[in-house]
Amino acid sequence: MSHITGSVQQVNPVLTIGPASGTPPTSPNTWAVNFNPPAAPTGTRLLILHFRNASFPANNRLEVDLGYGTDVFTSADGAEFWTRPVDVYATGGSVDIRYITNGSNAGGVEFDRYGRGERMHSTHPDHDSFTNSDPFLNPAVPVYEEAGTDYDPFWFCAHPPNWENAARITDPTDVRFRVAQAVGMIVTIHGAPPSEYVSTCSVTLVDADVILTAGHCHTPAEGLSSSVTFDYQLTADGERPAGYAARFYKVQEVIAHRYSGGFDYALSRLAEAPPGIPIAQMRHDIPAPGEQVFGIHHPNGAPKKLSVPGPGFSTVLSSGTMMVRVPGDFHVSGGSSGSGLFDLAGRTIGVLANGDPCNGGPALGYFPTATLMIDSQPAPPPPVTRDVMVVFDRSGSMSLSDGAGRTKIEAARDAVSLFVQLVLANTGNRVGLVSFSTTSATDFAIAPVTPANKITLIGSAPFSGGIVGGLEPGGMTSIGEGLDAARLQFPAPGSNPRAILLLTDGLQNTPRMIDEVEDDLGSIDVHAIGFGTASSLDGPLLTALANAHNGLYVRAGNGLALEKFFTNAFGNIFAAGILFDPEYDLAADQRVSKPESFRVCGEETICVVAGWDRADTALHLVVRTPGGSAITAGTPGVTGASGRTWTFLRIPLPHGTERDGVWTVTVERPGSGEFPPPAPATRYFLSVIPEGGPSLLRLARPRRYYTGDAINPLVELRYRDGTWPEPHHASATVTVTRPDAGAGNLLSDAKLGAPITSGGDTIPARQATLLGIESRTHEPAPWRSFLWGSNSVRSIEAPCLVGRCSSRRSKRSSTPREPR
Repeated sequence: MSHITGSVQQVNPVLTIGPASGTPPTSPNTWAVNFNPPAAPTGTRLLILHFRNASFPANNRLEVDLGYGTDVFTSADGAEFWTRPVDVYATGGSVDIRYITNGSNAGGVEFDRYGRGERMHSTHPDHDSFTNSDPFLNPAVPVYEEAGTDYDPFWFCAHPPNWENAARITDPTDVRFRVAQAVGMIVTIHGAPPSEYVSTCSVTLVDADVILTAGHCHTPAEGLSSSVTFDYQLTADGERPAGYAARFYKVQEVIAHRYSGGFDYALSRLAEAPPGIPIAQMRHDIPAPGEQVFGIHHPNGAPKKLSVPGPGFSTVLSSGTMMVRVPGDFHVSGGSSGSGLFDLAGRTIGVLANGDPCNGGPALGYFPTATLMIDSQPAPPPPVTRDVMVVFDRSGSMSLSDGAGRTKIEAARDAVSLFVQLVLANTGNRVGLVSFSTTSATDFAIAPVTPANKITLIGSAPFSGGIVGGLEPGGMTSIGEGLDAARLQFPAPGSNPRAILLLTDGLQNTPRMIDEVEDDLGSIDVHAIGFGTASSLDGPLLTALANAHNGLYVRAGNGLALEKFFTNAFGNIFAAGILFDPEYDLAADQRVSKPESFRVCGEETICVVAGWDRADTALHLVVRTPGGSAITAGTPGVTGASGRTWTFLRIPLPHGTERDGVWTVTVERPGSGEFPPPAPATRYFLSVIPEGGPSLLRLARPRRYYTGDAINPLVELRYRDGTWPEPHHASATVTVTRPDAGAGNLLSDAKLGAPITSGGDTIPARQATLLGIESRTHEPAPWRSFLWGSNSVRSIEAPCLVGRCSSRRSKRSSTPREPR
C-alpha cells in the first residue's frame, strides 16, 4: 500500500523489564534499559515501541524517553500499548526505558516489538513510488528529499503534482494560513502480527482535542496505536525550519468510526489538546457545485502540502449527501487519505475518501462532514421521567392582593395549573400535591400524570378548577410540615429522580420549621419560589434550603413572575431548560405584539409559552418557522392548552421540513369586528422550552453571600448525553438585580411598627413595617438576598452546533477506490 512508511521489527528475545525480569534494579526502585536497535538500511526516521503483559501494582510505572518528552504508563493504560514516536535524532538512535516501583516490589513489562520509520519503496503495479516520511526532519539534512517524480501518481495522473509547500502561504489573514495549522499527519501501526507496518494518513483538528480522518486509515483498534503531529512542514523553499522541533500527541480514544456502505470517517480524541492550534470546524451542510475550496495534506507521508497552489482555489465539481467531488486540478497522493476539504471560511467540508480519476473512474471524492455528523451521533438517551411534589402555601396571607387584580392564591392556582398542564401525560412522569398552613394536607398523592389525573388536579379548560382550584387561604405558615408531607410521598429513591417545588409567600411562624425536617429530605431536589415582596420572605433561609438540595430559590414579586417560575421549573426538570424568556408590555388596545426571534438548532421539540398578568384579557400565540410558515393552536400535529392567564404550543420538530434557523413568535389578542373583547394594558412573558438540545445549568455554590462579597455565578451548557456544544458557538446573557438601599436603614427611618394578621396568619413587626413602606411608596422595599436563577437568563444565542442539526439519514452508495 502506498502510504506504508515503515516496518515493524521483532525484539528477539523478548525483553522483560522490571522486578519480573529477576534481575536487580539498576538504581534504587528503577530497572533501566537503553534500547539501541540497528538502523534501517535507508536510515531510521522514528521508533515506536510496543509493550505487552504489563503489570503495575500499587503506583508502579513505566517511563519511555521520546526526545521531546516522556511517555508514562501506569495500570490505567492496560496490559498492552504503543508509545508515541521517538525522535531518534534527539536521542541518538537509542531509547531509554525505565520501570519504576512505587509501593510494590513486583510487576514488570515485556518489550516485544517496535515500529521503525524508514524510506520505503513500493513496487505495487498501481502505486510505483517511494515514501520518505521524516516528521522529525533530520537536522543533518537541511534540505528535505522530496519524492519528486516518484510520488504515487495514481490520483494525479501525471507529474509534476499540482501542489506546493503549505508554508508558501505567509499572510496571517489568508484562510489557508490558519487552516494549515489545524492539519496534521497521523502515524499508525497498521495490520496484525506478523504483517504489521507503519502507516500514515492526514488529519484535521476539528475540536480542541478531536481529529478527523478517513475510516479506511485505521480500524478502531489500530487507532489506539496512533499519534499525531501538526508541526511537520518545510519552509516555503523546502528547507528545514530554523528551530524545528516536532511533537506528537497520542490518540486516546476513537470516538466514532465507519468504513462501510459508502461511509468513510474516523473521529478520535487526543490525550491532550495541542496548545495554540486553531480548529477547522466541521461544516453542517453540503457545498454547492462551483463553490471555491482547497485542501492541505501529507502526500506519501511528506511535509504539509497545499492543493491547489496559491493564489487561486479549486472548485466543487459535484456534491451530494454521500460524496463531494473535486476536478482534476486538485492533486493528492498516497498518505493524503483522511485530509480535509475546506471552504473559504476555513470550515471542513469533507474528508478525503476515494476516487479513480486516472483510470476512467470517479473524480477525487471527499466524504461530507454534514453526513458524518448525522451518522456519528449516539442514539438519543431514553427519556428521563420525574417524580415531582408541589408544596403549596395556603396560609392566610395568600388572601392578599398579587398587585394585578387577583389574590395571591388565585395567581398561585393559575401558575400550578400551567405547570400541571405542561407535564406530558402517559410518559412515566408522576406528580402530587401537598398544601400547608398551620398544618399540612396531602391533597393529591403522587400518581402517574394521565389526562384523568390532570382533570382531577386542575379541572377542564380553562383549568381553574379541580383540587388546585378548591384551595382556600387561612391559618399560619408551617413550611416544615409541607416539606415533610411531600417527602413521605416518595420515602425512598426509585427509578425516577425526585423533586419538590415549594411555593410560599411568607415567613414560617409555626412548627414544624424547615430545620426540623431538612435532614430527612436527603437527595431530593428542592426548588423554592418566594411569592411577594422581599420584606415578607426569608430569602436567605430559602436560598440555603434550595442550595443544599441541588435547587434554586427565586422570588416572584407578582403572579406573572410566579407563572414564569413554574414554566422555568418545568423546563429545568422535564426538558432542556429555557431558550428564551423575556417580558414585554402590550399597550391598551394593541392587538398584536412585535415579533420576537429565537434560534433553533437540532432540538426535537419546542414548547412556546406565554403568561400574562390579568384575568380580564386573553392572548394567543402565533409562531413562525424560519421559512415564514405560521403555526397556531389549530396547526396539525401541534398540541397546546390555554388557561385564564397562560397559553402554550408544543411543536414537534422538524415541522414539515423546517427545524434549524431563526424562528419568531408574536402574541395576539383574540376577536375582531366592531365590538372586540377588552384590550387593557397587559404585561406578559414569552418562554421557549426546548427538548433534545443542550441545557444551561447553574453549578451549585452552596454558600451565603454578605455585603461586599464577590459573586461569580457559574453555569455550564451541556447535552443530556454528557457531550458539550462546539466551543465559542453559544452565549448567554444574565441579568442581575441589586438592592438600592439597606433594609436596616429603611426600618430605622420609618420606626418599627406593630405586627399584623391576615386570615389568621401573623406577619411579624419587621415584615409588617416593610410592607407598610411599600404600600406608601408603591415601590418594593429592597430584597434581602442575592437571587439569580433561570428567570434571570434573558437569552441564549447559539448558532447551529456541530453534529446537532438534523436527524436525516442518507441513502448509501458504493465505494470507489480510496487513496491510501
